[in-house]
Amino acid sequence: MGKKNLMITLLILFLVLLTSCSQGNNPKTSGDPQPEPATENPNEKPDDKPDTKPDDTEKPDTNPGVKPAEQPDHNNNNSSPNNPSPSSNPYEITKTNYTENNIKINYPQLKKSSDQQKEKTINQLLKKEAIKVLNYYLPEVQDLTLEINYEIKSKSPSLLSIQYTGVGYMNGVAHPNNHYYTTNIDIETGTILKLKDMINIDENFVGNLKQNAKSMKPEHQGILNSIHPSDLLNMLTNADSLDNIGTENQSDTFSYFTSDSLGISIPVSHAEGDHAEFEITYQAIAQNIHSLLLLSLLQQ
Repeated sequence: MGKKNLMITLLILFLVLLTSCSQGNNPKTSGDPQPEPATENPNEKPDDKPDTKPDDTEKPDTNPGVKPAEQPDHNNNNSSPNNPSPSSNPYEITKTNYTENNIKINYPQLKKSSDQQKEKTINQLLKKEAIKVLNYYLPEVQDLTLEINYEIKSKSPSLLSIQYTGVGYMNGVAHPNNHYYTTNIDIETGTILKLKDMINIDENFVGNLKQNAKSMKPEHQGILNSIHPSDLLNMLTNADSLDNIGTENQSDTFSYFTSDSLGISIPVSHAEGDHAEFEITYQAIAQNIHSLLLLSLLQQ
C-alpha cells in the first residue's frame, strides 16, 4: 500500500507540472488589449515637418491689384529743409499753365485741401497773380514770346510763398527782359500778403537790411548800399504788386519767405541781370516783424 500511494502522488505531481508548462507557452488572451504595431516611418524624426514660414527671399504680392503708395512729387510739393514735409500740410501743390501763342506761364494750384471753397478761391487768385506779368506788354502781346516758371520758397499750413522767374522778348526790341516777381498767400484767409503786411518798414528796417542782408549772387554784393535809404524805403513800402506797371507807382520790388529768412528782390540794370535778390534772417529783423505768421517761424 505504501508503494501504491507513492506512485499516485508522483503521478499527480507530474500532471500538475505538465499543465503549468502548457499554459506558459500559450499567448495571453485576457486583460488589457495590446497596442497596435507602429505604422510611422521609423526613419522620420519627430521634428521633420513642413516649414510654414515663408522664404525670406520671396516677396509675394499679398494684395494683388493694389499699387504701393506713390511718392510725392518733390518738384511740385517742394519738400526741403526750407519747407515742411508734405504730410504736415493740409494741401498739395500741382503744376498748371497759361498758354497763348508764344506765351507760357507755369503756376501752382492747390489740391486735396480740406476746404474746397477756399481752395477754389486761392487757385483763382494764384492764376490771376501769375499772369499779371503780361501787364508789362499789354496790349501788344501778339508779338510777345514769354516763358515763366515758378519755385515754391515756402509751403506751410498757413503760408505759401512763390517765386516766378522767366524771360520775355518782344519782336523788334533790342534785348529780352529777365522777369522776377512773387506771390505770397495767407492760406488761412485766402488773401495776398505784401511785405508791408508782414514787416514794419521803417528807417531801422532799411538800415538793418543794408547792413545784414546777404546777396544771393556775388556780383550783386553792395547794390543795396548804393541805393539811398529813402528810395529803398519807398521801394519796400510799395513792394509786391504788378498792378501799377506803366504808372509812377510802379514797383519792381518783391518779397518772399523761407522757413528762416525774408527774401527781397530789387530791380537792377539789364547788364546786372534786371533783378537782384537778398536774404536776411528773421532773427536779424525780429523787432520789425508784426505778422503772427512770421513770428511763428521765428520761434521754431
